[in-house]
Amino acid sequence: MKIMKLKNILYGLLGLLLTGCDSFLDVKPQQSIDASTALTTSENIRLALNASYVSIRNTYGQELLIGADLMVDNGEITFQGTFIEPMEYITKSLVASSTWPEAAWQDAYKGIYICNQVLKNITVADEASRPQIEGEALFLRGLMYFDLARFYAPPYQPGGQNNADAVPLVLENSTESYPARATVAQVYTQAQADLEKAAGLLDPGEDFYANKYAALGVLSRIYLTKEMWKEAATAASEIIASGLFTLSETPFAAFNHSSNQPEDVFAFQQNNDDNWGMLQGTGNAGMSAFYASTNVTGRSDFAMNEMVFAMFEPGDLRGKVQLDLVEKVSDASEINCMFYNGFINTSSGGIFSSKWLTYDVNMPFVRLAEMYLTRAEANFNNGTSIGDSPINDIKVIRNRAGVSTPDAIDLNYIREERIRELIFEGHRLHDYKRWHWSVGELSYDSPRLVFPISQRERDVNENLTQNTGY
Repeated sequence: MKIMKLKNILYGLLGLLLTGCDSFLDVKPQQSIDASTALTTSENIRLALNASYVSIRNTYGQELLIGADLMVDNGEITFQGTFIEPMEYITKSLVASSTWPEAAWQDAYKGIYICNQVLKNITVADEASRPQIEGEALFLRGLMYFDLARFYAPPYQPGGQNNADAVPLVLENSTESYPARATVAQVYTQAQADLEKAAGLLDPGEDFYANKYAALGVLSRIYLTKEMWKEAATAASEIIASGLFTLSETPFAAFNHSSNQPEDVFAFQQNNDDNWGMLQGTGNAGMSAFYASTNVTGRSDFAMNEMVFAMFEPGDLRGKVQLDLVEKVSDASEINCMFYNGFINTSSGGIFSSKWLTYDVNMPFVRLAEMYLTRAEANFNNGTSIGDSPINDIKVIRNRAGVSTPDAIDLNYIREERIRELIFEGHRLHDYKRWHWSVGELSYDSPRLVFPISQRERDVNENLTQNTGY
């Protein structure tokens, strides 16, 4: 990656900004900003930051969220599609030229580049909005570096030196730079610093862009990864205790909304005009294109196998399957369970997840349910009850799902509950690595569970080393 080749990305991305409704792109109607005036007004600073949200949102979806679940697939999903990229994830057979890891890297650094430009020109923002703008830029940059390290580097080892190569750490854009990969420790330190500073700047009451609690939510993930149990429990507890968020009435009600819901600590905003993915205009950043099987969208690619339903006990709403839908007759609005029989392109049949039903809705990224599970895990590991006891937090999640909780639980029970609640939301790969769980015959730290550094990037930047196995 040569940074000087990114110097026009900001203007190119701004050229993509179209007017929309309830979207990160809900800005003054204009097709582009002249390079001579970009980042010279507070309004244009906001426009630039909007472009970073879009680029970083596109990094997730099919490239990272799908990757984090398919990379640990061990028979839970039958892939019924024709694209090679999902199969590379499922079979753990990525190569240096694999398309999705390459695209994720490019989208991530586009977003980071814009954040750096915003931070460099932060004094242009009006004084009243400056802390929020700076906080959002730090939030997005810290989030992106954290997940780049989780995908493109060996797992973080609490108490270890963590001196393996991670990703280039670019904090100031340069026109003459071929950055080498920073270490895992360096990237985690920077991501944590960015997010901690962001949490102190962001408005707790912001309900559209990132706010203080979005930063705390991502920080809780970093703290869990680093086994900073007190900090993880405290961050999650602050979100829960804020009173700004509540669990949806049912598990199904937490998904597929065009505006933020009470359970959304942070969601990437998206609408019919600005959604992206391999199947542009129908993809929800790629999620619904592959997960859905309805008359609205979907390729019916990811059919669920019995191993998924075996995770749930009888009566658990999170494992309930709806079987009364009919191809060419039913409508997506009739779906009311967490799983359903597909009714479009279903020559192979199949049961599908309803977490990603359509393309013109927001992408939930940090849910309140995750915070209860994080606090339970952190408190259990630390022998504490910050905010509440682990068993009470697990009861909150299971009560919503319609099932009782045993009188006594252990750490493995908490971990399995996390999988049941968050499956197909992009958590499993990272949780397996934290817990040192194997994936089939692969150890948690197998090089096959790490993304390659794109050969295209290495052809441009000879300072980029390659990951083991590629």
